Amino acid sequence: MKFAPRILPFVLTASCTSSPALPEKGYSVSGKDPFRFEVATDLLREWGGYGSPKFNQALEEELERLRICRNGYALRNDGTRDRVFTATGRCRS
Repeated sequence: MKFAPRILPFVLTASCTSSPALPEKGYSVSGKDPFRFEVATDLLREWGGYGSPKFNQALEEELERLRICRNGYALRNDGTRDRVFTATGRCRS
């Protein structure tokens, strides 16, 4: 068991990470159809919550930038985990 002292700092560091890596702006879109919109909970609180005008604006700007869902979208699942709010959506056909 001599390896335990060497590996312990790595285990502690890995367990202390706060949330999945989000860009500096605090939100991201991944996938195409379905897509996932992830927002840091602190930023979501600043925006006024899920479905607020700022939330919708940020989501629409990201979808436009990535050229996803040009005919609109519908959000279907949402939840918070590890200080990240996630909404899953599908493109309208």
